[in-house]
Amino acid sequence: MTYENFLKVILAQRKMEQQINIAYKLKIDLMDFVDDYNGIIKSLLTEVYGEVGYDWYSWFCWENEYGEKDWNESPRLVRKEDGKFVALEDTDVVHGATDESGNPICYSFESLWEYLEEIRKTKSEIL
Repeated sequence: MTYENFLKVILAQRKMEQQINIAYKLKIDLMDFVDDYNGIIKSLLTEVYGEVGYDWYSWFCWENEYGEKDWNESPRLVRKEDGKFVALEDTDVVHGATDESGNPICYSFESLWEYLEEIRKTKSEIL
């Protein structure tokens, strides 16, 4: 999937969710009306990126708040290789997800797309 098309999908979904949240604050519940729409997005993205890719997409949208979540507000602890937790310094930046080397992943629309494209390529090589 091109980055431009990916961006159209994720931005449209974010806009729809913002509109639903506004309606919900006005006591209008639209969740039943958008379930099919969400199912379409899930089906299409799962077809392109697989279940693992869709899981990352979902995490980015809802738990990472479309890349806008401030992870520095979270507990300032990280687990080291030996399994022990240590406190981070106030100057350390916290990311919601990192790769095996500790590099941040899926922190922006573009980084999410790049990560999903890597998953897609790996999926294609296996098939």
